[in-house]
Amino acid sequence: MPNVTTTSAPRLIALLLDEHDDAQQLVRHAGDVLDMAQPCAREVHAICVTRTPNPELAERLQRLPLGALVCIVAADLREPVQATDFTSVLQRALETHALHSTDFVCAPASALGEEVVARLAATFDGCAFGRVQHVLFDANGAQADRAVFGGRSTVRVHGESGPWFAALRTSRTGSALAAPAEPSALEWREASSGPHDDTEIVMVPGDAARMPVETARVVVSGGRGMQGSEGFALLAQLAARFDAALGGSLPAVDAGWVPVTHQVGQSGKFVSPSVYLAVGISGTPQHLAGVSATTRIVAINNDADADIFRVAEVGIVADWDTFIPALIARVDACRSARANAS
Repeated sequence: MPNVTTTSAPRLIALLLDEHDDAQQLVRHAGDVLDMAQPCAREVHAICVTRTPNPELAERLQRLPLGALVCIVAADLREPVQATDFTSVLQRALETHALHSTDFVCAPASALGEEVVARLAATFDGCAFGRVQHVLFDANGAQADRAVFGGRSTVRVHGESGPWFAALRTSRTGSALAAPAEPSALEWREASSGPHDDTEIVMVPGDAARMPVETARVVVSGGRGMQGSEGFALLAQLAARFDAALGGSLPAVDAGWVPVTHQVGQSGKFVSPSVYLAVGISGTPQHLAGVSATTRIVAINNDADADIFRVAEVGIVADWDTFIPALIARVDACRSARANAS
């Protein structure tokens, strides 16, 4: 069992896991942890793991007020991404980083992040908080809020002694962080995620109608505007091309167009995918309560004034029955061209 030291200044350690080759998401998670650190005056360190060197990402992270920044290149990370691979790299990094009993280690609030911090907590004999938000520290340890019952309620979890490990959910609005007077100290490392068995992973086609929405990396969801089950059949075709799960709003579930097990919202499932494609969904607060604040929402709606566009990072004003078939055809054409080129 790796040793954990007990005499140290308390720190927050942000784990930046390059799951989707998305630099913006990594920078945003580092900012989330920095926001959490401000009230408790804790120093924030960051450990970033990528497949290839990314100097531009490192430069963006150095503009944040981090105490230290370690960028690790692990060229042998497998595809699809595996929590065990990231855990192997991070275990050695945290040992080198001299993990302390007063440290709080934060991964992004995703299925991958939650599994990684759980594995690390077991490795370092630490306290696993799971997927939480609103972390606080006091003389009795650390505490945080965790969503339960599909996000309809929260419970307060508490751990007297650390190190603590959590997948951090936030409601960050993008508040500006003061840039440091000098760039954060940067250290580059190379690491291997192995050894691992290449035959261990088998790729199988996803089934959008059966894939659980609460653990999917991409969710394609429809609402009342889909007008019928035929529209959801088309959404299922699109979801299959993105290895995504199929979701729906309460009106769509009530109409029988999508199973209740795939309902997203205050009275349904809470989801935190990287991308949430909302088609024909107006964007009521009850529905958006089921979507993580860290998720990127792409909205397709023929009503330019729909509330969903207020929270979407990408908004498309179009009729779904013309746009979705065109999008499916475009995806198929790109894949065909790529296959012919290889």
